[in-house]
Amino acid sequence: MKKCLFFLVAVLSINFSHSQVVCAGVSPASIAGNYSFSWGDPANTWGSPDFNIPGTTITGDLMLVDDGSLGNSPASGLPLAYYGCSPLINNLTGKIAVVYRYDGVTASTICWMSEKALIAQNAGAIGVLFINRPGANADLSTGGATSAPSVTIPAVLIDFNDGALLLAELLQGNTVTMFFGNKTGLYANDIGVVNTDKLISKSMGVSAQLSTNNSEFNFELGTRIFNYGSSNQTSIMVTANVDGPSGTSVFNSVVGPISLLAGDTIDVYPGETFSFPQFSLLSYPAGRYNLTYTVSLGVPDEYPGDNMNASDFVVNDSIISYSVLDPLTNLPSTQNFSRPTTNNNTYSNCMVIKDPNSSRIGVEGIYFSASTSYGSGILLSGEEMALSLYQWDDIFTDLNDVNLAFNTLNPISIGYYYYPSDLQGETVFGAFSAPVVLEDNRRYLACVKTVNTSLFLGSDAKTNYLWNESYYLQPAFPIESDGVYAASGFGADSPPAMGIKIFNAIEAGITNQNQLNFSVFPNPSQNSVTISINAEGNAKLSITDVSGKEVMITALNLIKNESEINISTLQPGMYIFNIVTETGETAQFNIIKN
Repeated sequence: MKKCLFFLVAVLSINFSHSQVVCAGVSPASIAGNYSFSWGDPANTWGSPDFNIPGTTITGDLMLVDDGSLGNSPASGLPLAYYGCSPLINNLTGKIAVVYRYDGVTASTICWMSEKALIAQNAGAIGVLFINRPGANADLSTGGATSAPSVTIPAVLIDFNDGALLLAELLQGNTVTMFFGNKTGLYANDIGVVNTDKLISKSMGVSAQLSTNNSEFNFELGTRIFNYGSSNQTSIMVTANVDGPSGTSVFNSVVGPISLLAGDTIDVYPGETFSFPQFSLLSYPAGRYNLTYTVSLGVPDEYPGDNMNASDFVVNDSIISYSVLDPLTNLPSTQNFSRPTTNNNTYSNCMVIKDPNSSRIGVEGIYFSASTSYGSGILLSGEEMALSLYQWDDIFTDLNDVNLAFNTLNPISIGYYYYPSDLQGETVFGAFSAPVVLEDNRRYLACVKTVNTSLFLGSDAKTNYLWNESYYLQPAFPIESDGVYAASGFGADSPPAMGIKIFNAIEAGITNQNQLNFSVFPNPSQNSVTISINAEGNAKLSITDVSGKEVMITALNLIKNESEINISTLQPGMYIFNIVTETGETAQFNIIKN
């Protein structure tokens, strides 16, 4: 598989040769830049032009195919007409056809991509852009069936999330222009940066309470520069700029001049020959910040469409989120909906919170979005969503630590959200049963869960943390599927469209100074649980169910910080344990009784 970007791995090198074959958005600016993709290679039975040959390219406007099919795909909710399995009823002369890949439920038999490409070619298309099914890797592979040798137009395949961005522009009536092909030698002077190859803010929704100065909030900067041109360059300059809430620059750093041979790349990256200083400010006024990386040659760039990339983050006092925040609402922005392909029962989107000063904030609940597939006929009205805030007490250092696990998730607050109506795709808020003040340096996991296998949770197709994950090596947005957690979720380029609603605990007069550190095991449990807590002596335990009804009161005798509680008489379900020691210290957590 050929790609127009190269993912950061364990070791970053300064210069290395790579393919100059690209799939690039030309306009509008919102989709400009390079995309991860594969193409129909003649070596794999396709009759398409060979992108391995320098200068083999096409540029054209996109057009969605329409094969006249009625209804929507139960898997994606997209119109079946977009799958292009039958002769098209629209004229694609001079256009690049946009076709969705077969998703397993759109037809009674498999509709091969080569067959779709031939149908688009017969409708006048000059190229075909396939959008992959959710969760599948971008790999066009062999042509399949017998149609591939007859396909003489370029065919490329991009990821589902990237396709969602292009689809959104098309459905708004915008003209979307794309470039496919091998840029090597096409222009003499042509350099670029890629949206995915960069370091960005550690989150898009940044807590103002945890970011009062440059020691509390900062992040590393870096990007990758490509020399696509046929000329060696000796005067490359790259700029990292951050505009603040007022729209004026609050940070600007220029690196260069950099020399780069034709066809090579270089990373401006922490610890490398060329690097930016760390982004940090003495203070962070609330509002939206815009980070841009811009590269220049000293002479006109003959393909300037990929000379800049950008990302936003928002400093605020009400939400922490890894998702890009909508400019109007400052709530998580959803571009896509997904669920694990092998999921049969429970599915959760989660996000991690950990900060040296977490005790300054309290957590009230979770913002999230969901959708059901249109073909299912299932409405969201009355749908139950389970909300959980866990202390993630497994001890590990980073993503490479063999001890990374999800074995010690201690629920400290829960909640349920019931859809009041069919709010398909809308961002909603679910509150926890009680607000919780966090503790410094403790890792928390906030999750929203569904047991409806026809329900898809929202994700952000715009924000890419691939370089961040490789640099910081910290879990940010795990997912849970049928009780099994994946630390990196669907991948660092697919954060969930969710956020944690927070409040200033100090201003609210709420602290956790009297709260005890604890762990509980096993949880869930059938018969008994052991509470390990940093206290000795006598304590009172009150157990309530999720409705608030008190179901048990008992005395505890903490010996060596532990006490075992018999819960065999409780009915299966979730229970809230409230402990008060004889010195007035407290602890609250949730237990699941099997």
